[in-house]
Amino acid sequence: MRLPLVSILSPIAGGTFDSDTDRTKSTYLRTEEGSVQLSGYTVIDLETTGLFPKKHDRVVEIAMVFVSDTGEVQGSWSTLINPGRDVGPTHIHGITAREVLRAPTFQQLAPLIIRSIAGRTVVAHNARFDLGFLDYEFDRSQAGTVPPSPGLCTMQWSSHFLSGASRKLRDCCAAAGVSHHDEHSALGDATATSGLLRYYLQRAETPLPWSRLSTSSRSHRWPVVPDPLPEVSFVQRSSSPPRPDAWLDRISSHLPRNDDPLVDAYLDVLEKAMLDRYLSAHEEAELIAVATSLGLARDQLSALHASYLDSLAAAALEDGVVTAAEREELDAVAAMLGLPRRLVDIALRRTTPRLSGPTSSGSLALQHGDRVVFTGTLSTPRQDWEARAAGAGLICGGVTRDTRVVVAADPDSQSGKAAKARSYNIPVVNETTFSRMLDAMNGVS
Repeated sequence: MRLPLVSILSPIAGGTFDSDTDRTKSTYLRTEEGSVQLSGYTVIDLETTGLFPKKHDRVVEIAMVFVSDTGEVQGSWSTLINPGRDVGPTHIHGITAREVLRAPTFQQLAPLIIRSIAGRTVVAHNARFDLGFLDYEFDRSQAGTVPPSPGLCTMQWSSHFLSGASRKLRDCCAAAGVSHHDEHSALGDATATSGLLRYYLQRAETPLPWSRLSTSSRSHRWPVVPDPLPEVSFVQRSSSPPRPDAWLDRISSHLPRNDDPLVDAYLDVLEKAMLDRYLSAHEEAELIAVATSLGLARDQLSALHASYLDSLAAAALEDGVVTAAEREELDAVAAMLGLPRRLVDIALRRTTPRLSGPTSSGSLALQHGDRVVFTGTLSTPRQDWEARAAGAGLICGGVTRDTRVVVAADPDSQSGKAAKARSYNIPVVNETTFSRMLDAMNGVS
């Protein structure tokens, strides 16, 4: 279904305000499909020049999706924003300096943003991040308001409604069966988040577990905005953002969730900061400030970072082998976190899988009837590997979703089979690892 975009020439209209409390009693949205009363949720997503508004990072794109109390999408709007500075990591969000030249400023959009939020429950994936940015942008624009905090966070609630999903939006969507297109675009991410919200609403008990938060958000005090709203032209991005292919972005999908939602909120910002494999001095200082704002003491961070490195090492070893490239990435992460390189060795020794049989906890083990695939030029002839595999009761063939493992001369192989396996989250291992797995099946130590 194509989402109806709000026309800025016939904007959200009709807000009536209580002169005593300045709270919205009723708000309406005019879309291409007519007017609907807003009393549900406003899902927000932002693309930004960086991660730290205190260091003058700004919003470069905003999207809002309007969702009813039962989870139905009622409308949406999105636009690029002229940040008045460089646009930041174009290689991640896909927005260029040329595109924002004619885009409205946040100050010009502030009345529309307020009207889109007032009287509704505000939702975001890592709400502390997005609403924190809105807080600073409202302050800069002198709009006289801040958004309700912390808002309904779909990242926080994912551990309640989803099994085994990482904190990342795309992984939560995959676990919930929600489509996620145009990752790292504001409208793409907000639309995906609205799908997560619908999934939660369909499975939540009554009364909703976030009822108190919704009441606080919907009764939040907002200033009166002009009616009709000032006219301003939306500017849309010209292309979809590139999909980041950073090792950390891929491997962090396999990390366990933290029981503390504040720690998860911090780790989400940390992972975003490390996507370019570099932490500047001001980023390090701001990460400490983020941790402090979340109530995480500075002396806790070293232990938290060491635990995070352990989790990365375990995730890297899920396929039974750590390649030279993966080891290089682990060393780089350790350096960025201010941890000595020897901790990588310790983490890998601590998490090295013991392939002792099909029930080995935490290891990649084979069982009779598993499907295996061979790809590339192997040191042992492929027919010999296939004969050994068949003799162990394994099935050889092409890559399907139920394939247990793909064997390649180099686990970083870019062959079609290896690429397809990665798209299905199927491990790609080398011949030595596969031989150990076969020995484990046969009880050979």
